[in-house]
Amino acid sequence: MKLPKLNTKTLMALGLSTAIASLALGQTDEAYVLDPFSVAGTEGYTATNTISGTGLSTPLINVPMAINVITSDFLEDSHVGEFTHALDYNSSITQTSRNHNGGTRPQTFAIRGFRNSTILLDGVLGGHSLPTHMIDRIEVVKGPNTLYGQAEPGGLINVISKTPMAQEGGTARAIVGTNEWYQFKLDYTVRAMDDKLGLRILTDHKDTNGWRWVDGQQHSFLGLSGSYALAEATDFDFLIAKNEVTGFPTQRATWSFERIPTDLNGDGDTLDTVNGIGEGNARFNNTFLPPEFVSSAKGNVYESDNDFMQLGIRHSFSDRHNLQYKFNLNDSHNMQTFREYNTFTNDSSSANSSVNDSRGKDWVHTLNDIIDFDAGGVRHQVLLGVRESESVSGGRGTFRLRAANGAENAARREIEARTGQRLRDTISKSDILNGVPIWDDYVPTPEEYFSFGTRANSNGRNHQEITNLYASDNMFFNEGQFNLLVGVRHIELDQYSTLLDKSISSTLSGSDTNFQFGGVYRINSKLSAFVSKADAYRPQNRTDPDTGELIGPQTSDAIELGIKFADLFEGKLSGSVALFKIEQNNVFRADHNPVTFVSDAAITNDESEGIEFELFYNPTENWNIVAAYSHIAAQVVGEVASGLPLEGATPDRFTLFNSYTVSEGPLAGARFGGGLVWADGPIQQFGNIVNSLVVENGYTTFDLFARFPATIGDREVEFGINIDNVTDEFFVRSRAATNEARQILFSVSTNL
Repeated sequence: MKLPKLNTKTLMALGLSTAIASLALGQTDEAYVLDPFSVAGTEGYTATNTISGTGLSTPLINVPMAINVITSDFLEDSHVGEFTHALDYNSSITQTSRNHNGGTRPQTFAIRGFRNSTILLDGVLGGHSLPTHMIDRIEVVKGPNTLYGQAEPGGLINVISKTPMAQEGGTARAIVGTNEWYQFKLDYTVRAMDDKLGLRILTDHKDTNGWRWVDGQQHSFLGLSGSYALAEATDFDFLIAKNEVTGFPTQRATWSFERIPTDLNGDGDTLDTVNGIGEGNARFNNTFLPPEFVSSAKGNVYESDNDFMQLGIRHSFSDRHNLQYKFNLNDSHNMQTFREYNTFTNDSSSANSSVNDSRGKDWVHTLNDIIDFDAGGVRHQVLLGVRESESVSGGRGTFRLRAANGAENAARREIEARTGQRLRDTISKSDILNGVPIWDDYVPTPEEYFSFGTRANSNGRNHQEITNLYASDNMFFNEGQFNLLVGVRHIELDQYSTLLDKSISSTLSGSDTNFQFGGVYRINSKLSAFVSKADAYRPQNRTDPDTGELIGPQTSDAIELGIKFADLFEGKLSGSVALFKIEQNNVFRADHNPVTFVSDAAITNDESEGIEFELFYNPTENWNIVAAYSHIAAQVVGEVASGLPLEGATPDRFTLFNSYTVSEGPLAGARFGGGLVWADGPIQQFGNIVNSLVVENGYTTFDLFARFPATIGDREVEFGINIDNVTDEFFVRSRAATNEARQILFSVSTNL
């Protein structure tokens, strides 16, 4: 396995940081209270600190940007089954891709109206199909940030992995439920060698049959997280994990659209083109399919194998000077076969059968140096860092056997002749309504796809190398009443793609320097105001569809201001309110058109503005409430596609989750709770004009849970129940990915 080497810039950054430290550390009066590289400060659903905003553990009230933290207690109570559901109770976030889509990256989300693929694991790329059992907490940083890679204008999602607990022990949990859900989880920490060594063993196995016609998956996870004190001031930590998923690609082929001739301009016919949409080909979410519909058959398969490795070492030169190096390796292999009926036209739809085999690897080196010093009555928290990453993606690619394609249809007939089986080429509306068992159809095997199918493109591998040099200074003035965060990031990117014959098909190199400025003013000990301004840069290896020339990078500017409050009303209320405006320019907008099977391309400018609320309220010591609301106006601006809502931008979204613990009486220790998610549409499902009528009009869902402690013999156990989607609401989450039906889960757990 080839590992990228630390280059001269890395060594220069290390030397520079050490030199600054030796000059700055003349006195050591105020030491860190918390480990600067790890987060703590969590009580129930309320977090007080973040690691994602500044790169070191910082009180949320001192960070000049909105950051939403999903705590481990919240993840535990809501019993999140998949990563997508972990973000359901967060404001201004909407899923914008289907699960298990065959790519080497996880699903994407819209944050503040901008599609976002930056899911970080402990601050670096590599979130391949993240298993929830290794997640300790999730931090959503809103707006651009100078600390991370190619900055996303809407924000980023940073997953904090589990580390060994301070005390030896753990929990075992068994879960059973509807749809043949069987699950066992183990989380146990071992302390040894006079407490110098900590090992946390994590296992999770889940088997469910699902609720659709063809559904169900098996998940197996095994992880080991460890920490070892090499010396009094030097620590070593690691994480090794493996996650495997097998089953059916239900979300890759769940829902089919419908083409309905529509008089959009009210002139009495369907012959015109209105706002880029041909009235005779107007496309909508389907109106007649049953919720349990899925176009895949029992012979379709999904296989995912993901490996994670993290190695880190941290040394403290003093209480005010810490150095950390971390290496991350992530390896992902996904393979699936699926059959889609994309769009019903004249009450019928042709089959698009495919196999997708993709592989991806990320190697990331990160070196961070934190220096805390006082100068001229100003306290400085300086972070100097360099991050080098290398990514390779490829695999055998995508092979298709489409019924409507002449050559591919001939290949389908050859498969029939060889196997003696029949391949269904089309399906009609009446077939669906009459209950034809399409799930029993024969579908090609993976090797039949590879042998007879047509490759979707001639790409072989994609290589990308990114070097980030970044620095930030969080300066505290007037005895901490005001702090100013200044950040700068320089990015250098080199990428190239190869064809199947290994010849280079395209190259792209670019560099840019971005800045971030933010300030926090503490009005009093419980209330502060903040403002932040940042720009971002993203190279794009794209060609202008009008001129045929390579286009420049995407650029964006964002401004955010708001207030943060903590411990109001006798410590009962905390939260934040933020106003934001984001502008993104030179956006290459390309979206796969399921009707034509090609991409519609345009270059646009995008804009999003809105407001967000996040509140944590504890009416009593045993009652936790978290609520969030966002209002977003996000659309394309300018001459091309003007007015098109940005994909996934939910105009209004409100979420509420709470839990109540009984403090006395026969039910003492029992905990009850639940929540709701209200999303008001229309929520745009695609990012192109031709599909602009494919929207979700809105939905409301409810979840409930309860926990009951008991003693059996000498062992304390806890019984639980979770009811997700209580009212069995059905809606389209994104791009033909539908939500899950009502699920009832029973659990029993015990401390070990």
